[in-house]
Amino acid sequence: MSYFKNVCLLKAPQKIDIPYGLILSDITEVCYLAGMVKNDVDSITIPVDTYASNPLHDFERYLRTHPADMIGISSMTGAYTNALKFAKIAKKYNLYVVLGGYHPTALPGEVLKSPYVDAVIRGEGEFTFKELVNEGSSEGVLGLSFKDNGNVIHNPDRGVIENLDVLPQPMREIRPKRFGNKGTDYLFDTVFTSRGCRIKCSFCSNDMVNKNWRHRSPLNVIEELKMIHTTKKRKILKIWDANVLTDVDRMEKIVDLMSENNLTNFKIWTESRTTDIIRAEHIMQKLHDIGLRHVSLGIESPNMETLKRIRKGTNPKTCEKAIEILNDYKIKVQGYFIIGHLNETVEDIKRYPEYAKTVGLKQAVFMVMTPYPGTPIYEEYKRANSINSYRWDMYNNFGTVIEPNNIDLKTLKKMLAYCNGKFYGIDASNRQRTISGTVLEAIYRLINVAVIEKNDDRNSLSDLKNYMYEYLHALVGGNIKNAKFRDAKLLKNLGGKVIFRFFHSKGNSVDFKFTMNGSSADLSITDSKKTDGYRCISFYLDDILNFEEHTPLKRIVALSSRYDIARANKTKKPIIFLKLALNRNFIATLYHLTIFLTKTIIRSIFQNPRR
Repeated sequence: MSYFKNVCLLKAPQKIDIPYGLILSDITEVCYLAGMVKNDVDSITIPVDTYASNPLHDFERYLRTHPADMIGISSMTGAYTNALKFAKIAKKYNLYVVLGGYHPTALPGEVLKSPYVDAVIRGEGEFTFKELVNEGSSEGVLGLSFKDNGNVIHNPDRGVIENLDVLPQPMREIRPKRFGNKGTDYLFDTVFTSRGCRIKCSFCSNDMVNKNWRHRSPLNVIEELKMIHTTKKRKILKIWDANVLTDVDRMEKIVDLMSENNLTNFKIWTESRTTDIIRAEHIMQKLHDIGLRHVSLGIESPNMETLKRIRKGTNPKTCEKAIEILNDYKIKVQGYFIIGHLNETVEDIKRYPEYAKTVGLKQAVFMVMTPYPGTPIYEEYKRANSINSYRWDMYNNFGTVIEPNNIDLKTLKKMLAYCNGKFYGIDASNRQRTISGTVLEAIYRLINVAVIEKNDDRNSLSDLKNYMYEYLHALVGGNIKNAKFRDAKLLKNLGGKVIFRFFHSKGNSVDFKFTMNGSSADLSITDSKKTDGYRCISFYLDDILNFEEHTPLKRIVALSSRYDIARANKTKKPIIFLKLALNRNFIATLYHLTIFLTKTIIRSIFQNPRR
């Protein structure tokens, strides 16, 4: 008979997640915990979708109507504040609250100062969690920190799980309804075929929890894939190991077994080290054949000195070779870059987007160095007095919590916007292949800048506009000649010469200037100036911020995810698209978009039609 009988599990969401469904958690980690105790307890649930519009309200409503005596909450650093909000509600209903994950592992003493937390599981949690559920908190449970009569007890560490095959398969069937799917039917799903990493990058939290690299057997992985594979729709599968190609022979066996068992109706996304891609070149065609379509590479910096400082174990030449291999096999490649290193200057940072384009990347993610607690980088930046905020909500790879090498806070924020603008601007416009798409792409990315920076309450409205303008100004000088825009007729109907102006303030605006050139069109992006013969349509940054204010991030995430589901579902696509059109999030977004566009059109009509 277990000590706790009705157990809830949650993975706390970060306060800010970029509006892209692929990067959201599929809560596989807590499904592992559920699988560990499903035969020991009366009930085990994941009671709410934390990406719903009001998950805290949903959680409290659940506790009012269901028995529960314990909750386990997994938390990253950027999710810790939200984790405490769930914990506070749980204590209101007298649940025993235990936190686990990277942040509680790094700072168990700090976490246990909260009146809403009873215990912390440090490191890999499955066996510690099972013992806690069955025996309650005691000094015999390795890897547990807990409160006992006003004292905090830190039990000895528990070693990592050497044989990962002993773990039961994740209990996905208890996952809550999310974006119209539930249980094993999630369109986005995550599998971990190994844990840990042989490389000890100084900025990475992985070593703190998962330590040395260990792997599951190919047959064990195939058993799990059989549970989630379906021929009804092509699921997007994230193989989310720290380094999935550490053992190339093992990965080849998994790939061969997937082919033999017809487990190929996946669109696979994974992350990898550049050196591993090079070692695995001979199986790249096999990987493509079983569905590998997207690989994210941790490039981090084009600066060799920086790569040595962060103990990355790569160099620019390996990055370039890995990108070349992936491009050769028609596998989309995305590069991760981190700005804000102690040894780099503003001029060094400005090299990042140019380098990313030079090596052939079509997608790049620019992040700010985040000194996560428990990592060597945390201690290094702390010693250098370069950490300017311990507000954990901002520890999400995009929030600026450092001031390195005398680069002040606002300058580093501008550099993040600059990198995105310089890399994506004109190339993104070219990919859109429509004039309207080009303009909407710019608006979308300006909203992304606003979403990231609004999470920092040190920013004023003027600051937000300045960072948005930095993104826009990074586009200046870009141009496309003889573009075959599919909606060129729109340009012709507007007189063949149109400027879409993004207005910051008097004297600070950026123009997207479209000009008919026979059956094609030219686009140039310039600082605003009076140009005779062009019709001008102006977008004010204040209006874009107002639109973002009325279109919450969760609404954008929900809509984009439901759209992805609609595209993937072969049998119900018309019905799902109809539901999407009637969805209240879609209607609300369309309403505020209409207001935004109407204001823009009316303003443009009353402006001088030719500028």
